[in-house]
Amino acid sequence: MPALFRQHWFFILLLCLISIFYFAGINQVPFHPDESTFLFMSAEFERILDNPFDLTWDNSKHITPIMRYRMIDAPLARYLVGFSRSLLSQPGGKTDWDWGRTWEENDRAGALPAPSTLLTGRLAIASLFPLSLVLIYLVGNRLQGRFSGVAAVLVFSFNPLILLHTRRVMAEGLLVFAVLLVLFALFYADRYPFLAGLAVGLAFNAKHSAVLFFPVGLLAAGWINNTLAGYSRRVILNLLRYTTGFLLLVFLLNPFLWRDPISAAQTALAQRQELIALQLVDYERIAPAQLLDNPLKRAAVTVAQVFIAPPTFAETGNYLENTSSSVSDYLDNPGNNLGRQVWVAGMLIALTLFGLFIMVRTIIAGDSWKRRDAVLYLVSFLTILGGITLLIHLAWQRYYLPLIPFIALFSGLGLAWGIKTSRDLFNHGRLSARLSEILAQFAPDSRVS
Repeated sequence: MPALFRQHWFFILLLCLISIFYFAGINQVPFHPDESTFLFMSAEFERILDNPFDLTWDNSKHITPIMRYRMIDAPLARYLVGFSRSLLSQPGGKTDWDWGRTWEENDRAGALPAPSTLLTGRLAIASLFPLSLVLIYLVGNRLQGRFSGVAAVLVFSFNPLILLHTRRVMAEGLLVFAVLLVLFALFYADRYPFLAGLAVGLAFNAKHSAVLFFPVGLLAAGWINNTLAGYSRRVILNLLRYTTGFLLLVFLLNPFLWRDPISAAQTALAQRQELIALQLVDYERIAPAQLLDNPLKRAAVTVAQVFIAPPTFAETGNYLENTSSSVSDYLDNPGNNLGRQVWVAGMLIALTLFGLFIMVRTIIAGDSWKRRDAVLYLVSFLTILGGITLLIHLAWQRYYLPLIPFIALFSGLGLAWGIKTSRDLFNHGRLSARLSEILAQFAPDSRVS
């Protein structure tokens, strides 16, 4: 431990300072009505402990609103919030939020949570933030060295989208953590395929869109840098272990599947498609500008949301008057809205592109293990980017959060190499004499193995 502290002391200090800032601002975050829904559904934690078979789906019965939530929403966030409530003896939400009612009507119905209950739920999700910092540091460290990891942590920590969306009682904080956990697990999937499957399963149970990671996990589990006898058999076993880990966790955490998994899964998919269709109809009527009806518009909105757009506190205008005061107080803290100016966005885009170039250069010139890491990282990024660009039909900012860890890591790679290059030029003077050496030293050699 002393040696570990000496090696990573700066990151540990940074972790403590950033976490203090992060947790100190939790109560400043404006309330979102979906937080009420997550608190209401967190009672699933008690239900699954009391009698889990009451949560199974029966095709002979009517689909209740609670069963519909079980089918269309990933369960892990509500379990985590329910566990936190039980641990701190806090009640759950009395009733679900009704978007057809006014703020005052929802308050009278008990849908507006008590401050202590809301804080408990937010702390449950926010508790994953320090772990996310550890993971992004380890991933950056693995890719290009400790300085890259530290730079990625800084870019990630002060991203205003991270600071807003991961401090609410919703799925985004858990999803961001799960994305980083999957990236870390992919590096070791050849040795621990079952655990990699569990990591991807956890991401899927954080939010269903993370199913995009599943084929990347197959690639990672089957990519073994070994030509010894039994290679084919080991690849097949790895793929089976990975798939088993994924399916096992999905099955265990979704009790609605237990009675008739195939039929229940088909019904859940149909419910999800029906919800999307209704959302599109509603937004075509009330907010057509938010509809993304072609790939070009989706790509433009992706760039805008990830790099430029300020934090979005609501997807609809139902309750803007009721939250305007808390939004103003939140934005009065300059630390909550850093880096959304156009010039900062331009720098971040440049660093991201440079980090992308470094990864491509690593694939071309790196050794077999560095090449494997870089390929898995790039494939993960392109898979998530492609999925978001092609599949998202509404310009909701929180849908783009899975891209933020990648942007932070790319920026960290670009920033670390730029500083290292500048240091070399300053120390050795002449650019022409150092050019070939610099091009061969895109990153520090220190890595976490």
